[in-house]
Amino acid sequence: MSNRIKKEIFSWIQVIVIAFIIAFILKTFIFRPVYVKGPSMDPTLSDGQILVLWKLNYQIGDPSRGDVIVIGEDEDKLQNKSLIKRVIGIPGDIIEIKNGDVYINNEKLYPDYVTGKTRANGFSKSVVPNGQYFVLGDNRGESRDSRDKSVGFVERENIEGKTIFRLWPLNEIGIIH
Repeated sequence: MSNRIKKEIFSWIQVIVIAFIIAFILKTFIFRPVYVKGPSMDPTLSDGQILVLWKLNYQIGDPSRGDVIVIGEDEDKLQNKSLIKRVIGIPGDIIEIKNGDVYINNEKLYPDYVTGKTRANGFSKSVVPNGQYFVLGDNRGESRDSRDKSVGFVERENIEGKTIFRLWPLNEIGIIH
């Protein structure tokens, strides 16, 4: 093999290795695709949609009320399944569900992100502990969320990031609210 061919092959190998390193860094620390499974976030998100999870937000800040987040796998609580939910309560908030409405610090949640009523499902008035969050699905009748003891309050360290953009289906591409 001539030196010119060897240099060309080495050059291509370098480009491929650098591309893999950049892709790994982006996926690990900045963003990754997320697939919506199930109806728990209807009508905001639907089964089969593909979203972009932005990880950088929460490496420099904390989740805010209203953020649509991905809760990472936690063997004990989530049976190795990621969840997509909306942050409703932040540390220190008093959360109560009464007469089908969600109250935060004794004020009715607005916007509530749902059209129907919210069942308490055994959840009683509670204070969101430090370093934890209260999350709900937008389709409260079909959502396994903080009202369920199997999920409960979500530890900050289990929040992977914020969903920011819908990639699929193409007719719904855009920013997530």
